Amino acid sequence: MYRLVWFQHVHKAAGSTIVNQAVANGETLFPIHENGNPCTEDGELIPIWDFDEEGVGDFVDECETRGVSFVATEWGAPNYSALCDDPRVFLVTCIREPWSRLISNFNYDYYLGYADSSTLTGYFNEEHRIKMDNLLIRIFANKLGANKDSLGHGELADALDNLLLFDLVIVTDRDGDLGMHLFEALGWEKKNVDSHSTFGNLWTLARLLRRLRLFSAIKYLLKMKLPVSEEERALFEVHSNLDMELYHRVCEDEIRGRGHPLERGSGE
Repeated sequence: MYRLVWFQHVHKAAGSTIVNQAVANGETLFPIHENGNPCTEDGELIPIWDFDEEGVGDFVDECETRGVSFVATEWGAPNYSALCDDPRVFLVTCIREPWSRLISNFNYDYYLGYADSSTLTGYFNEEHRIKMDNLLIRIFANKLGANKDSLGHGELADALDNLLLFDLVIVTDRDGDLGMHLFEALGWEKKNVDSHSTFGNLWTLARLLRRLRLFSAIKYLLKMKLPVSEEERALFEVHSNLDMELYHRVCEDEIRGRGHPLERGSGE
């Protein structure tokens, strides 16, 4: 039976590790892709998160025809109900404690040159798409572009309902190093792959040196995380209170997904 692993990537929550594990385990990705995200022949991301129910079905049909067995969505939130209803799809995601994810994202963007500010307050003012307030709520309630004042407990409920549609929900802090859930569910073996971690990348160090960011290069070599204040953390928790509640609900309610793909009749 054909099986398509559909991975909802939350940035800096072990996403690249999962994509690289898929590659190492012989999954077939789209002919042109960006970290698992399908692209057109011109290298443009295919906005599969904008597809309606029929569009999702057509795309899965295309993947089956091409022999594609793994896709990721990192820059948008797809139609989870349509994916859940398709017996060919195994829907998986991985989330991380919101504050830890943000700090990782902040350091990654700064050292790789995607952010200019070395302070968290300045980083927020740069309005990076992947560090918005209540990011988990936005992704799993399909509200990525919503005004922050329009997000409330209704969206929290929607996000939790959508997470229950997943076959597998991994929590890095709970399951530890992806646990064995991912490998058991998909029949993968744990491989030694690039995790795209912030520190220890010679390419990143060389890029800092080329840009004459010498002080930053020294801090990078010493694996120095950028400083943040307690006031900044408190402000984040106020603005991302829904994310914090979602995260604790997922952990406390033991939301792990609906089970092994073979139980859905979509296994190998």
